[in-house]
Amino acid sequence: MSIDPVERRLEQSFEAERWTRFIQDCQDLEQLRETALALVQQLAQQKAASAWMATRASESENAKLEMLARMIRQQPDGKEEKATESP
Repeated sequence: MSIDPVERRLEQSFEAERWTRFIQDCQDLEQLRETALALVQQLAQQKAASAWMATRASESENAKLEMLARMIRQQPDGKEEKATESP
């Protein structure tokens, strides 16, 4: 059973429901404004963290591929694979 990485977990669904109800029930415009600004800041931080993690994952994958390429170039028998050409 695999989990969809984009699917929200249960606690995230509860958190979203809590914020939705708070916003819908809020009568104080200043409190609503402060909440909205806090949520915008939180979203910006999450996006920055996601971008950082994606960059780190990409760098890690590139490092693995470079190491594999070096290993292939340094085969123990000293031979490099070459494409054969047909006349």
